[in-house]
Amino acid sequence: MKSAQPRSQVACDVLLAVLFFAPPVHAKSQQPEVAGWQPISKEEWALNDDPTNPGASALILYREVTTDDMKSVETHSYRIKILTDEGKKYADVQIPYLEKEYRIEGIRARTVEPDGTAVEFSGEVFDKLVAKAKKVQFQAKTFTLAGVRPGCIIEYSYQTRWHENLSDALKSSGQYMSDAYAILTARWMIPEDLFTRRARFSLRPLLNYRLMWDTMGLPKDTQPHQQGDGSVLLELTNVPAFTEEPFMPPERMVKSRADFFYVIGDADPSIFWRSQGKQTALFFEKFIGPSKNIQRVANETVAAGDSPETKLRKLYARAQQVRFVNSEPAKTEKEEKRENLKDNNDAEDVLKHGYAFANEIDLLFVALARAAGFESAPVLVAARDRAFFRKNLLDRTQLSAMVAWVKVGAKDYYFDPATRFCPYNLLPWNETAAGGIRVEKDSTSFVETPNPRSEDAIIERKASLQLDGEGGLQGKVHVRFTGHEALARRLENRERDEAGRRKALEDEVKGWLPSGSTVTLDSVCKWDDAAEPLDADFTLRIANYGAATHRRLLLPLAVFESASLHTFQNSRRVHPVYFPYPYEELDEVTLLFPADREVEALPAPRSETTLFGSYKASYENPVGSVKFQRQMVMNGMFFEVEDYPKLRVFLDNVRAGDEEPVVLQKSR
Repeated sequence: MKSAQPRSQVACDVLLAVLFFAPPVHAKSQQPEVAGWQPISKEEWALNDDPTNPGASALILYREVTTDDMKSVETHSYRIKILTDEGKKYADVQIPYLEKEYRIEGIRARTVEPDGTAVEFSGEVFDKLVAKAKKVQFQAKTFTLAGVRPGCIIEYSYQTRWHENLSDALKSSGQYMSDAYAILTARWMIPEDLFTRRARFSLRPLLNYRLMWDTMGLPKDTQPHQQGDGSVLLELTNVPAFTEEPFMPPERMVKSRADFFYVIGDADPSIFWRSQGKQTALFFEKFIGPSKNIQRVANETVAAGDSPETKLRKLYARAQQVRFVNSEPAKTEKEEKRENLKDNNDAEDVLKHGYAFANEIDLLFVALARAAGFESAPVLVAARDRAFFRKNLLDRTQLSAMVAWVKVGAKDYYFDPATRFCPYNLLPWNETAAGGIRVEKDSTSFVETPNPRSEDAIIERKASLQLDGEGGLQGKVHVRFTGHEALARRLENRERDEAGRRKALEDEVKGWLPSGSTVTLDSVCKWDDAAEPLDADFTLRIANYGAATHRRLLLPLAVFESASLHTFQNSRRVHPVYFPYPYEELDEVTLLFPADREVEALPAPRSETTLFGSYKASYENPVGSVKFQRQMVMNGMFFEVEDYPKLRVFLDNVRAGDEEPVVLQKSR
């Protein structure tokens, strides 16, 4: 589906994901002149640390973003003070850009020595290929400022000029959208990875168009405001550096920001999204059918006597037989040219060619489901590994993923056969609990896909370990990954060969064990069978396990450490805690010990249930061994900052239970 949006979200995402902080480059011939540098004040020279977080390697003294929609250009300027040797890395600059969307020009840079001597950058600027997708290349302008040392101030300035005139794009959009349409023109992401002393953002809007904006995370008294000349201004001081934390929501959802967009027609969110759905449905319905060949394949796939559940399973399996080109390793231009894959114009083409791009497998599944008599439609959702759907943000590119909806009686089902290895009736985690719109010919409705459940993501470990005379453990462990846990590992390793997959699993299990342990993968079953759990068997050895005294040996039986338990040691939390999905860990460990050892004391059983999850641990003492069983369940996936202290108490209690040892003594 074509879009007239000049400042595509693809480009914005690249800038956010690839750019460490937005810097600039040396001007080349025929590039417009950039305004001269502003004087450096005594206060800027005197600032030698981050007042909000002492020990910083560098500071942003001044940052400016000026968006001029009349000229389709945006100017970025940075003034950065280098404080330590580590901070010298900020002299390595890269500016990502999407060549088909915009170009980088007017690039200028300089270094100012502590004595005030300024050296203009005159080195070479390189073009670097950052990433490549089908028919799209993400590049970056890169260069290095030489001679930068602590105490120096470096400055950058550059312009982003869009190829398509924004006014023309709005006029073009208005021809197709009868009710409402919006074009995102600017996204100001406020915090950087460094403390910012002063920041100034401004936007000069187009005349005769309605400009609106939506902000997130900005104080009520620090909001964009319209000036007398119609421009919009936002000024900030002392912006803390952005803090990254383990298990936090996507950056786009925790960084303060302002989004600006022009609206054509009605600005009511319900009307806007209804209009988007109506326009999208025109394309989808044309692609989906109806078609005699689609009907024939559906009839051949299911039997008249099949239950609705059986029919859907068969249709899902048929859709997953199609080769999904986007999931394959990237090819060179020469390889793509040699293969010469044709575009699919409709679902019938997908069956005929036997391959699909982007969301075409999901659309094929919808077409097959309809042909089999089901009510079905595509659903566009915001993939929550990138962002959460915000109804009031009139930006269609929030909807970055597609799933298929099928109604059976009064029950709604959601599927994504386009995701390789995704089993029937399970969505990839980032498409669960995801908001969006269901796109149908005569209506558009807001939906949210079902929440993931802990029983859909289980790691089960069964180990039989022998204690040797040197205090080491060795033996076998069987690991079973189900649901989201199996899907995640299959997707992470889909481009690796057998040796690569083997190493990945061995490294993961090694990460659960004390340092110095050795792990060997003996076998793995059903790696490519999406409908089955992922089973693997290992041989492991843990040296010098436990704590020994003259007569006693203390051994924690929870030999498999849960990474999340050791993540939340900090008493302070800046961002909400965000797990991809609820999950369960089920462990059964049998410890066999030598004849000269016997159990002196077993830990008491534990059982705790909270709003966050539950934990159970039990111990048995068969002759010559100890059997430990553990169940840890995390029921939720998003916890606000104010809930963090209680969550931390729960996880600390789990860790304390895991660390409680069985005491072995010398036999009398």
